[in-house]
Amino acid sequence: MTTVPQAAPLRADCIADSAGGLTFDVTAPQANDTAHLVLRHREGPEEVTLPLAPAARGRLRAALPSSVVLPEGHWDAYASVTAEDPDARVVSGAMDVHPSASRVPYVTRQGNLSVESRLGRVQEDAA
Repeated sequence: MTTVPQAAPLRADCIADSAGGLTFDVTAPQANDTAHLVLRHREGPEEVTLPLAPAARGRLRAALPSSVVLPEGHWDAYASVTAEDPDARVVSGAMDVHPSASRVPYVTRQGNLSVESRLGRVQEDAA
């Protein structure tokens, strides 16, 4: 019996700026025009789909500007880089988080990338 090797999971580095914007750099050896990163709200049906665009050789980039509303809660990151691949959980890479960021990327117990949006707490802290 032969086994088909599984593709390595997609890995994303994430930068959170002080204004609440997020930048995701996904390592992907190949991609097509439909490549995207999806943030899915863990506690509800909401999701935000971000296009992944070439950034460097073997890297794709998605940006979530601070102007895009991301309700409070935990958001899990998924990505699809080819038309044949369904959205798959993204493994966490390096993270650069500004101390006052209202959207904080973090690593789950399973090693996946998630984001906590905590708009209310940041506003309370600023008051």
